[in-house]
Amino acid sequence: MHRRSSRRRGGRAVVVELVGPAGAGKTTLAKGVRRADRTVHAGLSLWGLPRGRLLASAIALIPTMVKAAVRNQRLRWPEITHMMRLDALWQVLRREAARHRLILLDEGPVFALGWLDLCFARHGARAPAAWRRRAVAAWATVLDAVVFLDASDATLADRIRTRDKRHRMRNGTDAAIGRFAAGFRKAFDRVITELGRMGHVVVEQLRTDGDSLDRSAARLLATLERRRNGH
Repeated sequence: MHRRSSRRRGGRAVVVELVGPAGAGKTTLAKGVRRADRTVHAGLSLWGLPRGRLLASAIALIPTMVKAAVRNQRLRWPEITHMMRLDALWQVLRREAARHRLILLDEGPVFALGWLDLCFARHGARAPAAWRRRAVAAWATVLDAVVFLDASDATLADRIRTRDKRHRMRNGTDAAIGRFAAGFRKAFDRVITELGRMGHVVVEQLRTDGDSLDRSAARLLATLERRRNGH
């Protein structure tokens, strides 16, 4: 996986994204960090963004949608909404970065771009190239680090089936869940590599299957402290 040294730019917050396959513990660990250290701005993600920002992002996306339609590559609604959310999140993050020392994203650009790559690939297409280049370049200017959470396929399958949050793979076989996780790992690796080429993205690995989630949250907090202190 691609690694580069991190440095805090312009006095703004250090921005870290939690990423990993479903069941890796992203949301649980983000909540644990928030409880343990209120100075970390945790929970910012693609979801629950201001409607005004989403509307502005939708308007900005119109030329891309028109070009795709002219080329007979019409964008579908799930793809459009993720593209809108990604742009809106970037706009919100730019504002928040001036107000916090450390921001922890749960499902940010690595997740969104990886998800889009897989979504487009399922129907034999790709994300609009120019839009994707712009998105990667923009996020490379603000994302400092990625913490890649992972666990064994057996652990992921167990968590997906037993957690309260519903997931479309909940009734899948172990093999199907393993393939699903492998696809996302590969997609996330590709996006991280692209971001690293354009910016200074540090990648940290954190396994969540060999310890309790509380202890994993403590290890994550220690990792974030190193990033906040510039190490």
